[in-house]
Amino acid sequence: MRGNVCSRCYGNYLIAKNQTHAEYGCNVKRIILAVLTLVTGCTTGTHKATGMIGPAISPNQVVVYYSTPAHSKTIGQVSAQSFGGLTYKDASADALEEIRLQAGTLGANGVLIQDRDTAPLCGAQFRGMAILVSP
Repeated sequence: MRGNVCSRCYGNYLIAKNQTHAEYGCNVKRIILAVLTLVTGCTTGTHKATGMIGPAISPNQVVVYYSTPAHSKTIGQVSAQSFGGLTYKDASADALEEIRLQAGTLGANGVLIQDRDTAPLCGAQFRGMAILVSP
């Protein structure tokens, strides 16, 4: 007996759906993986140097800017995407942390956000320039 369906009926269900026991198990695994990915999310990022890069710095030292600060120099392009999380805030926070990490990898002490795209339950995407801001 499987749940509320007896073994014979369950076998007939699989035959009607043209699925073997192995295929049915594989489909269940895919569904579980999709649900886990939605809940836990996935964050990725990229960076591309366009100027002179410096030694990598901690993401905690990278400041996020939404307008160009005085005395700044562009050293690269960065982007980050966060898919999943249960709220818009979770996805945005993860994407911002990733873009700071990417900028820090290039040696930038700032990141100028140029474009952002966010939607609840669909994730967040940020693109910008890794910048070096002089004091």
